Amino acid sequence: MTAILRRMTPADIDDVCALLHENMNSKFSVARWRALFSPSWCGGKPDLGIVAEDNGRIVGVHGHVCSYRVIDGRRERFLNFTSWYILKEYRRQGLGSGMLSMATADPEVTCTVFSLSPRQTEFFKTLGMSVLEEDRLLWRKTGKAYENLELVSDPVKIRQWCDLGDIRVFDDHKDLPVIPVLVMTKCTQCLLFLSRAVKHGGVVYYDVLYRSNPKLFTERVQDIAEALLPDDECVLAADRRFVEGDAGGEIETIKSPRFFKSNRVQPKDIDLAYSEIPLLGLKLD
Repeated sequence: MTAILRRMTPADIDDVCALLHENMNSKFSVARWRALFSPSWCGGKPDLGIVAEDNGRIVGVHGHVCSYRVIDGRRERFLNFTSWYILKEYRRQGLGSGMLSMATADPEVTCTVFSLSPRQTEFFKTLGMSVLEEDRLLWRKTGKAYENLELVSDPVKIRQWCDLGDIRVFDDHKDLPVIPVLVMTKCTQCLLFLSRAVKHGGVVYYDVLYRSNPKLFTERVQDIAEALLPDDECVLAADRRFVEGDAGGEIETIKSPRFFKSNRVQPKDIDLAYSEIPLLGLKLD
């Protein structure tokens, strides 16, 4: 059994989704897997990923979520790696490392991995991927008084009051399982995307996937927690790089580090939007 590696094409989507549904996670329907390959975030030049093929049969896949982001006024291309799977009988033939080598070959592209299995951590380090994040910060509701802060959750108002850059991000995620919140003060604002999930010991996590204004988020994050969180056992959670300097909060180690590879983008500018996390509605580790 000898497989070859090649770029995934739109014609492969049905077979890839069937492979992932039948072998990687049958709890995810074929339609749910298909969501990975449906965004138009890369316009007419999507990079869907890499497949391993044996005599016309797809036996492995390394999925990519492609997007363009504006960083410091520059248009940057991102690939978020997702759904890496090879049938058992084709493993230990170098297909996995070959897929990753192909995926990370372009020095102009920023590559990210947000849901890596802990047992693959050391392997990724050998392939030139760097640790993006190992810790998150948690804020709880304390009853602290605050002023000059309003949270807007009405999608119509959010879109009406956002700037053009945030409108694009909002529109790209409007049908995905994220919670948009516009944080407003008298002088400035910050768009947040949150995911809500029950985690350790029944604690409800409001995980920050995206924040458009790092300065405001850092300065007012405790006030945001006060305004956002219900009185139950809940936390507002954000990767440590999402804040600038000391923003308080409890430190929690992420079970499996996030990884990246980039010659162009700094870790602080890499968020969790435009990735498999909102597309699949995944619980963030």
